[in-house]
Amino acid sequence: MQIEIPQQDIEYFKKKSAEKIQAENWEGRNKEVKINNFVNCWVTEEAFKKILINKKVFFRNRGLYIGDSQGAGNDFILKKDNQEVSIGIRSTTERALERFREIAYPDDRFRKEHEHIADHIVACTHENGVVKFYGVISKQILMESLEKSRRIYSKQNQEYFRVVSIEKFSLEGMDELLENCDKV
Repeated sequence: MQIEIPQQDIEYFKKKSAEKIQAENWEGRNKEVKINNFVNCWVTEEAFKKILINKKVFFRNRGLYIGDSQGAGNDFILKKDNQEVSIGIRSTTERALERFREIAYPDDRFRKEHEHIADHIVACTHENGVVKFYGVISKQILMESLEKSRRIYSKQNQEYFRVVSIEKFSLEGMDELLENCDKV
């Protein structure tokens, strides 16, 4: 499943992400990497939003890339049988996915913030505005996988991650989840 985001939207996201970094006086990390990370998150969420709109799925999206991190919540809230279901988006580059066949997940979130982990995580790649979706994993399977996973340090992001095999994510499961969610 693939969605394309227009270049003018990406340029807007870059501008707003740079403003966020400037306003928050980011120190210690490579600012360009952080800007690119925010843009990547924004682009992949916009692509997922397009899927939800196309499938007429009821959703709320936090879209919080401008403002402080204190208000951050789940990327998306859907409803299934009138119950809220949270969705998190995790992305990587196509090159990294082809090479490692894994999706990285923040180690500190896994170790210290279980309550902030979404009910379902969607895996995708983003390259030049093209977002490809590879499926969904439940929080339970994610947590079991992360428990057994190795902890690696990213020099580029200056933080630790754990990894989950892309084989644990199911595109059919994502389609099924979205088909069974409440519609607008």
